[in-house]
This record gives sequence, structure tokens and C-alpha cells, in this order.
Amino acid sequence: MRGIILLKIKQKLAIFFEFVELRTKVASVFPMLAGFLWTYYRLGRFNWVNASLFALAVLSFDMCTTAINNAVDYHKAVDLDYKTSENVIGVHQLDFGQMVRIIFGLLAFSVIVSLVIVSRTDVLLLVLGGLCFLIGIGYTYGPMPLSRLPLGEVFSGLTMGFGIFFLAVYMTAYDQLLWSQWTGGMVTIGWNWALTLELFCYSLPLVSLIAGIMLANNTCDLEVDIRNHRFTLVYYLGKARALALYTGLQVLPWLVLLGLALTGRLPIWGLVTFVGLALHWPKVLAFRAKQVKRETFVLSVQSFVLVASLYCAWLLLGILLP
Repeated sequence: MRGIILLKIKQKLAIFFEFVELRTKVASVFPMLAGFLWTYYRLGRFNWVNASLFALAVLSFDMCTTAINNAVDYHKAVDLDYKTSENVIGVHQLDFGQMVRIIFGLLAFSVIVSLVIVSRTDVLLLVLGGLCFLIGIGYTYGPMPLSRLPLGEVFSGLTMGFGIFFLAVYMTAYDQLLWSQWTGGMVTIGWNWALTLELFCYSLPLVSLIAGIMLANNTCDLEVDIRNHRFTLVYYLGKARALALYTGLQVLPWLVLLGLALTGRLPIWGLVTFVGLALHWPKVLAFRAKQVKRETFVLSVQSFVLVASLYCAWLLLGILLP
């Protein structure tokens, strides 16, 4: 009896993880990890409590937006074959109302944790966090979801690649990035735009790679998207140009890292990580040769994990071996 109960729990967890696409959360984890490492590498500071709370908020909200995307795709699907045999809700015949409740639960948890972080940092985080929530929800929900427009790659790359990286640094160094001072009836806001620009440069490899994941996904889904009236960037570019853009997005991180090393922003000896190109480039070529969701989309995720891991290792070694 106990074994049957455990098996049912395991099956339900597996379906839940499929519904929120847990395997894709590396796109949130690595910008966050890189931001934490950069904070210590560049500023010599770190806050474990804020970092832990931020990780919970980010992962919960990322799962929430993915769940919204799957629910909206199911609800708006025109192609019945996709609705019943490809979308996770149709495949497992899930209760749509229950899935909506799960979405609200994940959103509520993320909001509560975020408010705790606000109380520990600066009230301006309410504005930053609110903007992130609006973009995240607007990406998948509403009359014109960003994911159904030729803007998905831009918004996913910037919000996850730069936004999460920036906020990860903000958890510890908010008083050096963006802060407010309340005195009487006056509010003074300080913004270190130079440090923000520096952060953007450091986040560019992640921005590019995350945009590449979205582009790869949309390239694989082009025919299905057209049948379901989703007109993404690939629809307007065509597959040939989309693949050329994908290649550029995979090359850009290496060029940025090279520039950071040559200008002294990263330890020069870290260029040894460029041996990773020998593993990365064959994945790029393999995706260019074949774009099938179940077979080659994973190559874009693997490319992201590989380059992002090397980047984080570079930062970590920069901390350990200054």
C-alpha cells in the first residue's frame, strides 16, 4: 500500500515538473549564480539570507510563468492534435482549473518572498520587482503575449539574462546600485549608472545564450506555431536567417568574454576556458543541420549550460585565485 502511494506521489511530481518545465530553469539559475559570484568577485560582498530568498522567489516565479504559458497554449490552441497529444495538460488530461490554482499558488509564494526581500533591502525593489512580474506575466498571458510576437527573444534574453543578474547583485549591493533616502517629505534616489552599465556588459553572454534558447525553441516550433496563430520572430525571418541569428547568438558570448579578459575585467588566465569551444561548436552545427523539438532543441540548452558553467567557473576561480 505504501509503495502504491509513493508511486502515485512520484507520478504526480513528474507531471508537475513537466507542467512547470523544471528542466528549463537553468535559464534562471545560471544568471543568478553568475550574479552572486560577480558580487563577491567585483565588490567583495555577499548576503546569504537575501540570496537564498531571491533564489526561492525567482524559481517560483519562473515556474509560474512557464505554467501560464502551457495553460494559455492549451486554452488558445487551434490545432486539436497539438492540444491533445503535445500540450502537457491535454496529454495527461489534467484538470484545467486545478492547473490555474497551481499557477496562483506559485505566484503568491513568489510575491510573499519578494516582499520579505524588499523589507531587507530598499523600497525601490518594489518597482524593479513589479516591472519583472509584469514582463514575466505579459510574456505569456494577455491579449497579445510577448511570446507570440517577434519580441520573445529580446524580452527573455534581457529580463532573464540581465534582469536576474542585476537583481542577484542587488540582493547584496543595493546601496551601490539603486537606492532611496527618505528625509521628511523628500525622497532622494541614487543610481549608479556606470556600475549598471558594467553589469550589463558582464551579463551579455547570458543575455545572448538565453535569447538563443528561445530562438531555437521557436525555430523548432515554427510549423506548429503557425497552425496555432503564433507568429514569432522565426516566422518573419525565415528559417535560414533565424539559423544565422542563432549562430551569432552562440558566438557573441565568447567575443564578450574575450573582450572582458583583454580589458582586465576578468582574469586573463581564464581564457583557458576557451577550450570549451571544442564542445560548444559541434552542438551549434548539429542544431543548424536539424531543427526537431524532441531531438535537437536540447542542444541549445546544453550550449547554454556549457558556456554559462565555464563563465561561472571563471568568476569562481577569479575569487579563489585573485
